[in-house]
Amino acid sequence: MKKLFLINLLFIILLISCKQENNEFGFPEKPVKIIVYTGPGGLIDITARKFTDIANKYTDATFVVENKSGAGGIVAIKRLLQLPADGYTILACTKSNISKIVSSGGEVYIDAIDWAALMMADPECVITNLQQKNFLWEDVVKDAEEKNGHQLWLGPANGGLDHVTALKIWENFDIKAKWIPFKSGGKARSALLGKQGIAYVGNPGEVLGNPDLNVAVISSQERLAKFPNTPVFRDFGITELDNEYMWRGFVFRKGIPDKIKKWYDHLFQNVTNDPEWREFWEKSGIDVVYYDSEKFTEIVQQDLQDFTHYLGKIGIIQAENENILAKLASGKPLQFLLLTVLLILLAVAFLLFFSKKKDYLGQIMIPLFFIFLAFIFFLLTFAFPTNDEVGPSVVPRLWIFLLIPLNLYLLIDVLKKKEKMIQNGDKNTVFKFVLLLVLYLFSIFYLGYFLSSFLFVFLGIYLLGYRKYLPIILISCGWVLFSYFIFYRILFVPFPVGKLIEVVF
Repeated sequence: MKKLFLINLLFIILLISCKQENNEFGFPEKPVKIIVYTGPGGLIDITARKFTDIANKYTDATFVVENKSGAGGIVAIKRLLQLPADGYTILACTKSNISKIVSSGGEVYIDAIDWAALMMADPECVITNLQQKNFLWEDVVKDAEEKNGHQLWLGPANGGLDHVTALKIWENFDIKAKWIPFKSGGKARSALLGKQGIAYVGNPGEVLGNPDLNVAVISSQERLAKFPNTPVFRDFGITELDNEYMWRGFVFRKGIPDKIKKWYDHLFQNVTNDPEWREFWEKSGIDVVYYDSEKFTEIVQQDLQDFTHYLGKIGIIQAENENILAKLASGKPLQFLLLTVLLILLAVAFLLFFSKKKDYLGQIMIPLFFIFLAFIFFLLTFAFPTNDEVGPSVVPRLWIFLLIPLNLYLLIDVLKKKEKMIQNGDKNTVFKFVLLLVLYLFSIFYLGYFLSSFLFVFLGIYLLGYRKYLPIILISCGWVLFSYFIFYRILFVPFPVGKLIEVVF
């Protein structure tokens, strides 16, 4: 009986071993998720979906595209890095993501990502309106000289790839001009057609289907087969602009097994060499290429340097030697400051304990603590991106400025011995409201701005004694909608999504 049991046990172990060995060569065993950082219909979304179509010729794997828009790709990147490095999640990304990483201070993401495959290089170009007299590149340069800094260029996003490309062009041709950013390339092209500017920076394929748009000059070492009559910058004696292009590719979270990486390398090469894939992209003037992880990483590191330089030059990010407060808010000096604050609080508590105000110890320490805490939060906001006059730091600072006066009032009131004039219920309301403010600031990190703000306004009104729930809900929703349309949609303030929200969605 024991022998039979041992034989069966060995047989089961053998089967499990065989299954594990087969699994190593049987990747994938479940659907592979491709995360796209834009909504459906964008060019990178089309890239991901076309990739799945072509890839199905070479593998039985199932690919599922998941759109995860928000913060210029930061939300999608965070989602990728939250999931296991098992090869079942990849991210479709573009060069524009590097700009957002730099402007948001997220350079740490660069090293956390395995830059697996650069699949195409879409050359940058200057597009003009044929209905305007200055549509040739020579005319644009001459017009810039005449207007002396008042020439208008159009494009998507302030500090994005197209803006940085424009800055490089201006440097090389000694052009002085103004950049007018739009929320999307489509809106910027519409403005060009409406003669609101002289030039639009984008990619050659964007003129296809619109006879009024003209590609004035292209960033390429040689003229494109699709646009044989369009000059390149080299034709005007400028070789520094030969390789300005929008790349698109796929990345993993670092740490996936080597055998799975080789499986993907083989698949990426098959897709790159596929005639249908090449024809689909080359008709728009896109250079279909395949750069492996090593070369792709080198390109990304160079892009990182370029964006850091130019975004610092135009003030979207602060220069390394100027951003002292940001360093303080993001490094070891902040830890030192926090320790110092705690020691000061302990010293104040010690002195109060042996002073005549011993009975007021708690009432004095609470507002002091919250004032110092607000000061720390204020320092933290200097580490936020400062790309606009109204940026991510504005809303936290509004609440901080409210937090400090409340506590100063409470502290002065106690020190003047007027606390007896305040009813216990009123004092408790003040304490609760201050505590609610602090909880609100912390909850933004986990629940995101919108949900936290709704709860804060609702509970704040409730603490003030108002008990009609429908008006409270309407007021709370009103503030959230106001924040969404004014701050988020119009002023482009990138509100925190919230750690818990990111995990769920």
